Amino acid sequence: MPPFTTAILYAEEMSLHTNKENKDISNISYLCPVFRSRFGNNLFQFASHFGVSRSKNMRLIVAENTEINRVFNIDVEIRPDVKICQTFNYRREKQSCAYDDSLLRFNNSQNVRLVRFLQSWKYFYEFRKELRKELTFRRRIQIEAEHNIMQILLKFNEESRKMVTLVGIHIRLGDIFSNSYYKKVGFNIATPEYLYKSVNYFLSKYRNILFVVTSQNMTWAKENMPRHVKNKVEYIDSPKWEVIVATLSLCDHTITTVGSFSWWIGWLTGGEVTYYKWPVRDGSVLRKQFSADFSDYFYPGWIGF
Repeated sequence: MPPFTTAILYAEEMSLHTNKENKDISNISYLCPVFRSRFGNNLFQFASHFGVSRSKNMRLIVAENTEINRVFNIDVEIRPDVKICQTFNYRREKQSCAYDDSLLRFNNSQNVRLVRFLQSWKYFYEFRKELRKELTFRRRIQIEAEHNIMQILLKFNEESRKMVTLVGIHIRLGDIFSNSYYKKVGFNIATPEYLYKSVNYFLSKYRNILFVVTSQNMTWAKENMPRHVKNKVEYIDSPKWEVIVATLSLCDHTITTVGSFSWWIGWLTGGEVTYYKWPVRDGSVLRKQFSADFSDYFYPGWIGF
């Protein structure tokens, strides 16, 4: 075959291959989160978009400079510039803390942003195993968290991690007390009675327990932790909130209080999780954002007190 004929045939094959690739790319649709508020909220926004992207066979775009990408080894499409997302279709939820199936009634040929807070486990439950792999802490954070746990064990003369049960406790309090907006919309604060019931629940089931406590108001936390466990409590504080989350996630079980930050500590830890059943006031603006019995928000199998 003459050389020029071979070149022509090769060019035609490459053209067909290129056209096929362009066709495939044009058929790919994307989801792009709108990250609002702080880290706990951002985790819900990422997780819900992740679950929807898997269920609809779409790709997920996340900006390189987001907190989610800084803290976790997420395996999605990371871009330095996500201005393209501003051209996507917006679909708004009906309630911030309740599952909205109508939110997902769109054709997966569209590029979409779901807004606003998306705080329901139902958006990602089917893909929870994959999500746990996504939410793997970056190594530098994991190393610091492991060091914190080791120091706690040494302080209490525990020679083996296997011989102790660690229960992490996150007490959200400070910003609710100090921020008039939080009070106005209807946030509640987990009570000392709740802490007492939760602590006793774990004491009744497990031996050799150490409680690892963090809070924005450590004075309140120390004053209101049950006295009968005061010799089995370690209080941890750090300017690096991501290290706090990673450290508590290395515990075996969790006592959450209120808010999405506390929620995600419980989810990332696994094990048994207790929650405060009355996170918002009845009749408040915030109460309307939850399902009637809070079941769309609190994770299946968690224990309410």
